[in-house]
Amino acid sequence: MDTPFEVRWRLRNGDHIVGYERHMGGRVWSSPDGFWWRGDCLHYSDKDRCFGVKDINNEWLFQGDVVTWHPKSGQWLLECERGAWTLSQGGTRIKAPETSRLLRRVGFVFRN
Repeated sequence: MDTPFEVRWRLRNGDHIVGYERHMGGRVWSSPDGFWWRGDCLHYSDKDRCFGVKDINNEWLFQGDVVTWHPKSGQWLLECERGAWTLSQGGTRIKAPETSRLLRRVGFVFRN
């Protein structure tokens, strides 16, 4: 059985997260908590694309998340530009690791 391709989004009104959205098999599913999904649309002004990888706490990571991966790594911003996922810190930019349960989300930086 083929698993349908899925794209996830975090939905926001400014700095306030209002829910999540999944695009799968031509359908759009929405959820205010990421647990219960329905076909109703949620109202939002901005959305952040899902990286497709979960963090150390088994939570999906999204564009704009601030992450670390070990105590001395410092904080890095997860970004997606032209389909390429990167981590940036100051003037340094590296490819974001695609290994699940490696990164730890420690905050958000929302850009409109």
